[in-house]
Amino acid sequence: MLALLKPAFYLIGALGLSAAFVPKFKTEIWWLRVWVYGRQQTCILLAIIAGLFLFLYGVDSWLSTGLMLAYAIAFFTCAADLWPYTRGRPLEMDTALPGEEGTGLSVLLLNVLQENTDEDAVRERIRSAAADVVFLSETNARWRSALSRFEGQYPHTSLLPKEEHNGLLVYSRFPIVRVQERYLCQSYVPSLTIDIDVDGREVRLYCIHPRPPRPRDATEHLDDELMVVADELRQQERPALVMGDFNEVGWSWMVRQFKDHASLCDPKRGRGLYNSFGATNPLLAWPLDHVFATDDFAIKSIRRLRACGSDHYPMIYSLLLRP
Repeated sequence: MLALLKPAFYLIGALGLSAAFVPKFKTEIWWLRVWVYGRQQTCILLAIIAGLFLFLYGVDSWLSTGLMLAYAIAFFTCAADLWPYTRGRPLEMDTALPGEEGTGLSVLLLNVLQENTDEDAVRERIRSAAADVVFLSETNARWRSALSRFEGQYPHTSLLPKEEHNGLLVYSRFPIVRVQERYLCQSYVPSLTIDIDVDGREVRLYCIHPRPPRPRDATEHLDDELMVVADELRQQERPALVMGDFNEVGWSWMVRQFKDHASLCDPKRGRGLYNSFGATNPLLAWPLDHVFATDDFAIKSIRRLRACGSDHYPMIYSLLLRP
């Protein structure tokens, strides 16, 4: 019986190597890109399978030695992507010091999941977060109506309810100077570019929700939105935040390229992964909701709030806009 199981371990080794290295290729093919998400799960699975193989068979030939080497290479390749996010690693964004001069700016991000019916839980999370800016995605007309009370609590809004998981709602305590509704990548995928007045300084917010890589969406221009934003950021000097459900993890080649091209900081580096997706299935959990910032900001805290019926957790980023 054990002899019959042995080929399965070699097949898993080959799949592990594929999962580790395929995301390194710069491709727009959706079924190749999706392997980038589950780095944590791949590491755990490889460690368990390798341990089970050693327990059952040991290392008794050059073939089993090669298999253990394949497991190790795949494990450390995946772990290398996660390593910069572990606590104690170098920080990419400064930590705001107690009493440091500047203006606080907190941002709540939540993909509500359009089909979610737990409206009370979403409202409670928004109330308890008491953020300065609230950005909600996948919000249609039903969600706008359910959250209409916040239009009174937040005097400045930019509301774009849409079907097909494309709606965007933004509520702000700071005055909104201008709003642009834009379609940077695909004609049916909107984004909002919003300039707000933060104590006399104009801050630009790029509120985005790109489509995930999947067969029913055209992927040939999937990355254009991020690179258009990156090009714009290189042309302007105001403080800026790019935020939302990116449908990409921070270690993907696309997000790294975008962030480096735009000279943005990732506050999660050196502080933790903060898995924001997987509220309904913890086994499939990864960080998809991000705030990237220019170096005008320091970070006070990042918090993941309790689930509220969506497949995403609410995320709140507390920032300090330095003088």
